[in-house]
Amino acid sequence: MRDGLGPYLGVFLKQHNFMESQIGLISTIASLCALLFAIPLGIFIDKTSHKKALIAFCILAIVFATLANYFYPHFGFTLLAQMSVALCGVCLAPAFAALTLGIVGLSDYSRQVSLNEAYKHAGTAFSALLSLGFAFYYGIGAIFVITALMGVFSLLFLSLIRSSSINHKVARGQEDDTSISLWEALSDKSVLILGAAMFCFHLSNAYMLPLLSQRAHTLGIDSSGAYAAATILIAQSTMIAVSLVCMKILTRPHSLAVAPRFSQVYFILMALCFVALIMRGGIAAHFENLIGMVATQILDGIGAGITGVILPVLVAIMLRGSGHINAALACVMTLGSIGAALSGSLGGFIAQYYGYFYAYIALSCVAFAGLLLWIVSFKILETQRRWG
Repeated sequence: MRDGLGPYLGVFLKQHNFMESQIGLISTIASLCALLFAIPLGIFIDKTSHKKALIAFCILAIVFATLANYFYPHFGFTLLAQMSVALCGVCLAPAFAALTLGIVGLSDYSRQVSLNEAYKHAGTAFSALLSLGFAFYYGIGAIFVITALMGVFSLLFLSLIRSSSINHKVARGQEDDTSISLWEALSDKSVLILGAAMFCFHLSNAYMLPLLSQRAHTLGIDSSGAYAAATILIAQSTMIAVSLVCMKILTRPHSLAVAPRFSQVYFILMALCFVALIMRGGIAAHFENLIGMVATQILDGIGAGITGVILPVLVAIMLRGSGHINAALACVMTLGSIGAALSGSLGGFIAQYYGYFYAYIALSCVAFAGLLLWIVSFKILETQRRWG
């Protein structure tokens, strides 16, 4: 429920006579708010000892914003509601990462993050199925009820976590009473390289799925939305399996990844993300049939599934002892979000003037550039000074 109504909001707003320009403006302003406040919120998460309460507040805010969208579908209310959802969504990712690290510590962090991701993707898939079914029988208003109920259940499960089990010093990556300055943490070479890699990854990846749905609609393959729903479910199901496989790899006995330091295991896994993304673009460019769609979405699940697991783990390892892990994670995620925001412009422009084939090829080339950056940076990451 982190993203609120997600792709269904646009459909709902169109039913209430919103113009495309208004919907686009709401989306743009909400995204800009998320980008502007991501790092300050990451800094706040490192500082606060009320992480559980912060997560509860964000969940409640998303629920109320969702209900506000339903009962008051006017431009001003909707804009404020979506700004709230965007801010809460960008806060929840590092907040959950901090909560997890504070409970299990760095030694068990890989396993728990993998499980968190598996459950998250399972919840997304389950929610998508419920939304699809209820919207078919009861209309799109049912999706608002489902989102609100997901928020209530989230709060119930959150209440089971004992506040005393959270070590806030460990949660921010501080191992003793010493720490480095915020600027040193955010300007660390590891953070900048990871941020650049995530920028390339999301610049390449973010608009591939919308292009897939748009091409299907253009070719007359999908007119009901079932095709778009299937693409989401295939990717999310793959991500569940990938998260669990990552857990096995990162926690197996005598694995290099068990030691809290950067190793070849993480390098190979991140490289696989880019390879999967390159293959995804190539297959999408050459195959327009159902088999091509299934293959591209499985590859999406592989790339995004691995990234979701190893990104917070990599930041925790690289910034161990700094005291600013969540601020650094927010910084890396912000760079990725900038790439995602630009992906639509890049892919959409090329698709409009040169066709879908060249749009996918161009996005694959961006992923290839990200892979080259990652390979070239391996020695830097391996020898980079650690703060712990």
